[in-house]
Amino acid sequence: EKPLIEDLQDCDGVIPRLAVMSDAVISACPRLKVIARHGSGVDTVDLESCRRHGVRVVNTRGSNSVAVAEHAMLLVLACAKTLNVLQDRYRAGQFKEARKLAAGVEISGKTLGVFGFGQIGRRVAAMAHDGFGMKILAFDPFCKPESVPDYVALVSDRDEIFDNADFITLHMAATAENKHGIGAREFARMKKTACLINTARGSLVDEAALIEALRAGEIAGAGLDATEPEPADAASPLFRMENVIMTPHCGGSTKESKSRSSLGAAKGCDEVLTGKPITSPVL
Repeated sequence: EKPLIEDLQDCDGVIPRLAVMSDAVISACPRLKVIARHGSGVDTVDLESCRRHGVRVVNTRGSNSVAVAEHAMLLVLACAKTLNVLQDRYRAGQFKEARKLAAGVEISGKTLGVFGFGQIGRRVAAMAHDGFGMKILAFDPFCKPESVPDYVALVSDRDEIFDNADFITLHMAATAENKHGIGAREFARMKKTACLINTARGSLVDEAALIEALRAGEIAGAGLDATEPEPADAASPLFRMENVIMTPHCGGSTKESKSRSSLGAAKGCDEVLTGKPITSPVL
């Protein structure tokens, strides 16, 4: 916080990227008028403090939706084909052993459960259905049924997804209400052959419960681009599990998405500071 406060003393706007805009920072920067976030997540910004201090918050909704959706499908496929195990064995010179282990599953005809049916969730559903012939279940209490494509079954009970999906992918915002909302109860309901995919936020999942479910064989695997904390503890069992594939929260980071996010964040600052209509307001 200290160097951030020092850096922002003469600033009217900030594009913080990964920096946490806490109440201490916001309160100590009286010139600050706008915070512009890359992507849609604003969980690193104290919104209540911004309200109190009259600081506007904007984001770049949709700028990385293609990148994250593609990464989610990458992890679905990698889990289905046990890609990490095959690669590790082959690199170790175990060609025949790797081939014997190649007992992945096809995702065509399987059911994908999508939590959060915003821009990213919709793109994942379209890719999975149109490209791979997957069946789609979705849960989003804020989604209007009439806005859902006919190939998506929008469920009102989230347990329907845990009970029926072969792959579950998370695309909702992290809030105080859904912190650790996927835990031991939910893993116990999932198929033993199912995999969890998280390209959203680590706080959505009770990580201790996930580790236990993976160890006990309650679920088949996990593809994680988000963990809690970040970076993940080097001693975490997740790094040593063959049924887990982890990437360093890079799903939204492609050359194209970075360009869109950077331009969108700069545009958001300009809109606030010059009184233009705001393209992507949060607060």
